[in-house]
Amino acid sequence: MWYTNLKYRFLRRNPMKLEKRKKWNYPAIGFAIPCLGMLFVMAVSQYAPFGKYSMLYSDMYHQYYPFFVAFRNALREGRGLLYTWSVGLGMDYLGLIAYYLASPLNLLSVLVPERWLLGYFSLLVPIKLGLAGLFFSLFLKHIFHRNDLSVSVFGGFYGLCAWALGYQWNVMWLDTFALLPLVALGTVSLLKEKKVILYTVSLFFSIFANYYIGLFTCIFVFLLFFVYQICRWGGWKKFFCDLGRIALFSAIAIGMSAILTVPALTALGTTQSSVNKFPTSFRLNIAKEHTILGLLDAMRQVAGNMGGSLEPTFKEGLPNLYCGIVSVFLMFLFLLAKEVRLRDKICAVGLLLFFNVSFIIRQLDYIWHGFHFTNMIPYRFSFLYSFVVLYMAYRAWTLRRTFEPKRIVLAGVLAAAVLACSNQLTETVPLELFGKEWNIHLYFLYNLVFLVLYLLAMLVGNITETVPEGATPREIAKIRLEVRRQFLRARALLLGIMAVELTANLICFGLYFPGTGVSNYPKGTQKTASVIRYMKEREKNNLFYRAETTHSQTLNDGALNNYNGVSTFTSSANVNTTLFMQSLGFSAKNTYNRYLFEESSPVSNLFLGLKYMIERDGKDKTSTYFTEVNRFGETALLENQSYLPLGFLANSELADLEFTTTGNGFDFQNRLFTAATGVTEDVWHRIGSFRIYGDGVNVFEEDGQGCCKYDSTVDKGDLTYSFTAETDGFVCVQLDLPKRNEFYVSVNGEELYKEKISLQQMLAVKDVKAGDEITLRIVCPNGESSSTTVTAAVLDADVFNQGYQVLSASTWRLTKFRSTRLEGTIDCDRDGLLYTSIPQNGNWHVFVDGQETQTVKVGNCMTAVSLTEGTHTVRFVYRNPGFELGWKISAASAGVFALWIFMTRKDRKRGKSARKPAEN
Repeated sequence: MWYTNLKYRFLRRNPMKLEKRKKWNYPAIGFAIPCLGMLFVMAVSQYAPFGKYSMLYSDMYHQYYPFFVAFRNALREGRGLLYTWSVGLGMDYLGLIAYYLASPLNLLSVLVPERWLLGYFSLLVPIKLGLAGLFFSLFLKHIFHRNDLSVSVFGGFYGLCAWALGYQWNVMWLDTFALLPLVALGTVSLLKEKKVILYTVSLFFSIFANYYIGLFTCIFVFLLFFVYQICRWGGWKKFFCDLGRIALFSAIAIGMSAILTVPALTALGTTQSSVNKFPTSFRLNIAKEHTILGLLDAMRQVAGNMGGSLEPTFKEGLPNLYCGIVSVFLMFLFLLAKEVRLRDKICAVGLLLFFNVSFIIRQLDYIWHGFHFTNMIPYRFSFLYSFVVLYMAYRAWTLRRTFEPKRIVLAGVLAAAVLACSNQLTETVPLELFGKEWNIHLYFLYNLVFLVLYLLAMLVGNITETVPEGATPREIAKIRLEVRRQFLRARALLLGIMAVELTANLICFGLYFPGTGVSNYPKGTQKTASVIRYMKEREKNNLFYRAETTHSQTLNDGALNNYNGVSTFTSSANVNTTLFMQSLGFSAKNTYNRYLFEESSPVSNLFLGLKYMIERDGKDKTSTYFTEVNRFGETALLENQSYLPLGFLANSELADLEFTTTGNGFDFQNRLFTAATGVTEDVWHRIGSFRIYGDGVNVFEEDGQGCCKYDSTVDKGDLTYSFTAETDGFVCVQLDLPKRNEFYVSVNGEELYKEKISLQQMLAVKDVKAGDEITLRIVCPNGESSSTTVTAAVLDADVFNQGYQVLSASTWRLTKFRSTRLEGTIDCDRDGLLYTSIPQNGNWHVFVDGQETQTVKVGNCMTAVSLTEGTHTVRFVYRNPGFELGWKISAASAGVFALWIFMTRKDRKRGKSARKPAEN
């Protein structure tokens, strides 16, 4: 017994010795919990690579995976990474890489076969969540000097918090989220021990992997510095020394990332985000009214969102704050703990309150998000809130033996009060059991059960047995050993309940997350791939051309299918290019950061360098202007019979034309065609013979120009526009449907296609004969009241051909083509303007016959240069000053950091050498 007691005292004083005997790698378990948990959800839900569904949700479907595919193709084919032609007519690639593709894990995609690519991309989510759990476990291990299963479980709560599950589809954010604990650990090491390597390296990778989320990390480091100084005050001298040290190595870390961040900031100057304005009046998010009472109510709602069983915010909703009911409970124990200093409590609560009001007050929200208001996916920095809560919770966990039962009960009551703040407290969820549907108060029961379990388990672990008066040492040792066993049993019980909560959290996520079917992704699969291979083989001697799909699947089909495309949807979209495409009649909006090509006007196609269209629905899309040159099943390749290459000679008047996004698109295209060609006749003739009528829809207030107001009286009522062609020719329709209705297009009763659009757009119909009836049937839900505008026009083939001959007479023939350097010759039959469908972001430089020449922007977008009659050699060179400055800053910063490491280690070696003689 004496040996047992001695061993018990020794292990109690030296807990790390006990852990060494177990030889468990608890941080690795912290990786496994979120990683394996997410893999289990993916397997059960049949998400790739385990089934026919996928986690490609929303922008992950339209942007992130297509960009990932294009990035892999660029790496494997050795294409340049400064400019890309596969996205949106061409754009700066570094700006796009810096936000979407800078994760080091993306580089491994070059080793992955194409058929496994979607599976690998999907696996990045559990891997990154696992890394978040691993790094948080390491943070707890080194901050609290603990190495047991608890660091793994709390790591699991961080890796599977509501922010991680709600925003996991923004896969490019997860690297920086995962690295936050290492940055925090590095910050403490720098301030406490003057060790700077971990801080500098982790902060560098956080910013490099995603500068946007890295901004949140930098702000958090700023806050953490002052919190540490307040809680561990060492005098003004230490304060300024610490401030100088952290400022220096923060600058080095930021400087090392400049190779991406500087070009990214330069590119952002051309996007819609550059026109955001700071809010001047007092306005609140979440709140129903912009008053102090509204602020308090919004803070109540935010606090209530810490509860469990809630559907994470995937796109719109309250901040994602859940990180375990146990964390809320332990957070209040932290605030009630006598062992925690008051200043520590004040700083922790201050951080949480600051985050809370930052979610609500518009000015703070604007600053947090990089002086920008988000387009959906709100409160993107809310993972910082969860980090602070989990830190508070784990510190209370380490002190749990010190809590009296009354403090434990009080913490439970306070936690219940916070959880009761949720808007979902009294809401019910339908659940079918035993063939009967029950309305269950899921939120109330879920949180109540887990909170009560935690409360009871904590009370059980803190029951103390009184030592009877006059007890022998043997009896005292036995009582203490039993108390210790009771505490260990309660610890195991608590960890068990936490494991159950983690499992329940994953089950809720699996039920809430919709997933996406990918059996036909990319659309047409092998058939489309075969048609594209044929197209590339057919054009193997052509240095550059563009292609697009007749109707899009994603908003980045070019990137997804590996061709030079027109459409894009990206936060890096040049706002001027978006407005240019909107002027041409395409679905585009600057605030949406997108422009979308769908089969449209032959006039618009002239100015886009479009040579091919790919039809994937089995429709016959042949017309006067497109002929079918290849087919594989339902997928056909159509060649543009009025193709103009990347550059051609137009009239100089084109440079002076004002591109407008308002008014009728056919009228603008008439002015555009005349300015470019000099042909004065209208190329489009609007169809004046039409009628508007409804079936279950009342039509009123027609203006005679295609605009009407209506209200629907039945479900799926029909509002019909019927146009009668007055001449032979190719027909397009322009639509403005504010309610985003589904509509059907028919000619002489034969349905051509159905579509659903969200923006004003011009769409192709087909070749018609005089007297043919073009019908557009709009489906309206019951009770809908709105206005709509639909116009149709016939293309004058003779006028079009006359203008095409003018534009095709002198074209720019490419002789050299690289992503950032193009060269070719042009035989100008007259003085004029060399128009190119190359968007100008300020970085393209044009050399004519070896001399740099001033460029002009057509439509404030496309690059053009004036030429005189005769033969000219024209060279385009892309120079990104942001990259040229950025790589120099990165090299200098890395050099300074490497020199500092070298000198520090050299000083240490000298110190060791100096100590050896003294020791001898």
